[in-house]
Amino acid sequence: MHENLENTASTLATSPPPCPQCLDTNEPTPADTPTDAIPPHTHATNPLCHDAERDNTQLNLQLAQQCKKFTQAFDAIRNIATCNAIPDALHTLALTIARVVNCRFTFYDGPYLSQLGTCPTRPDLPDHNIATLAPSETLPLAQKFYDDHHDDLQKLLTDPQPFQATLIGYDDDTPDPPPGGCVLTIPLASDNHAHQHIGTLLFVRDDNQTPFLPLDVSLARSLADAAAAVIRSSLFAQKLPEAFLQTIVSLVRAVEAKDAYTSGHSTRVAQLACQLGRHIGIEEHQIQLLHWAGLMHDIGKIGIRDDVLRKPGKLTPEEFDHIKTHPVKSCKVLEPIKALTPILDAVRHHHEHWDGNGYPAGLAGNDIPPLARVLQVADVWDALTSTRSYRNAMSKEKALTVIRSMAGSTLDPILTQQFLHLMEDTNHEPH
Repeated sequence: MHENLENTASTLATSPPPCPQCLDTNEPTPADTPTDAIPPHTHATNPLCHDAERDNTQLNLQLAQQCKKFTQAFDAIRNIATCNAIPDALHTLALTIARVVNCRFTFYDGPYLSQLGTCPTRPDLPDHNIATLAPSETLPLAQKFYDDHHDDLQKLLTDPQPFQATLIGYDDDTPDPPPGGCVLTIPLASDNHAHQHIGTLLFVRDDNQTPFLPLDVSLARSLADAAAAVIRSSLFAQKLPEAFLQTIVSLVRAVEAKDAYTSGHSTRVAQLACQLGRHIGIEEHQIQLLHWAGLMHDIGKIGIRDDVLRKPGKLTPEEFDHIKTHPVKSCKVLEPIKALTPILDAVRHHHEHWDGNGYPAGLAGNDIPPLARVLQVADVWDALTSTRSYRNAMSKEKALTVIRSMAGSTLDPILTQQFLHLMEDTNHEPH
């Protein structure tokens, strides 16, 4: 069926349309009339024929475009069916619907926010951050649209109107309103029960585009239904591993409770690592690994003495050697969980330095695992912009200067440049 749709689209877009005007007005030709006696076809001089031909061409092109959309939808269903994790299925679904319905921006809000790449659209309202699934160069435009229409978008997120297109930003009572748009709302669930809601996708066409058509809504709904089947399978397959992960997350929180200054550190590192990973084009299944590694990279600090963790002054050489054991301790905690085997290298080596002067193994350059390098940048950034027992948080500008100075010594120089580009387009407040 896939091939038939492609052939149909190609034929419709290239074959000449019939001329209804000429077909309706030509007189029948007797069967015995010589061929050379039949007058030449004269529709080129008929303006009505021109209009009919133009209209038919436009209709055929529109139909070809719709066939192409159906082809993309079938391809997407096949791709979603190969996903092994919920974030992968969500990301594939969101990008596919965005392409099929030709939207300007895509937003997501739900329990998989950090794995999908957060855009801190409202630093003054941290609980109202959402994921923006878009190339980094469009993030400022997406952030501005979200800021301009924050109340309308939040209403659609908290009280979604399933599979409906809603116009926003066209209030005549508002003087000089910002450019509006049309928003298609796709609430997602693992099945038909609302209590298993896994988030909401918003697809936005701005005021330079036409509103969504019923066919756009229908295609989006079909794709969302297909994704729901994959998500049901993923939830079942992940039920047991996630039980272990919840135990580990509880341990992470126990570690952070030992030091009030590091509260929330692991969550922030996980979110930023995923954002950086997606910015440099890491595959989605690796983004999930980054998320887990970020959450659990410091779990070994549960075995570090409290007096060392909370010391307000400079550490002695013995105390620093004690601190440097935490990456290995983290791996020992995680090793029994088979599902976490792929993240052990990132956790173990996130304190290695590009020049080889890090720990625990003294790895250098490209010998440092790629995910460990991404994790290290996120870890260093959060440490610089967080208040610690021994210093106050740095401003964004000062932290960027420090990060820049670490390129080629502590941090991967190419990755550092990518991170600096990312932070130029991202709002960040010290904490």
